[in-house]
Amino acid sequence: MMRKMYLLLVIVLFAGCSYFVSWDDVSKPFIGDPLSSLAKFKSWEKPDSIETLPDGQKEYKYHLKKLDPSCVHYWIVNQEGIITGYRYTGYCRPIG
Repeated sequence: MMRKMYLLLVIVLFAGCSYFVSWDDVSKPFIGDPLSSLAKFKSWEKPDSIETLPDGQKEYKYHLKKLDPSCVHYWIVNQEGIITGYRYTGYCRPIG
């Protein structure tokens, strides 16, 4: 009986760990898409700030407090409004 309980615990732990995805897995698919495609997601409706970068691109800052108080995500967008990159600071780990 104890052996079965131990096996069940190991299975649950491995299943739980596989439930978390990386922030890169969530962000990378949006590179090449227009920034407007993010408007359907509540978290990306209105940026906290927009900075112009030296190369003319813009950096849209989103403080994702509901995900984690330290999570800040930045979308890099070119002059045509296309997402060319991203970065993040803090603890940004989505579940899904």
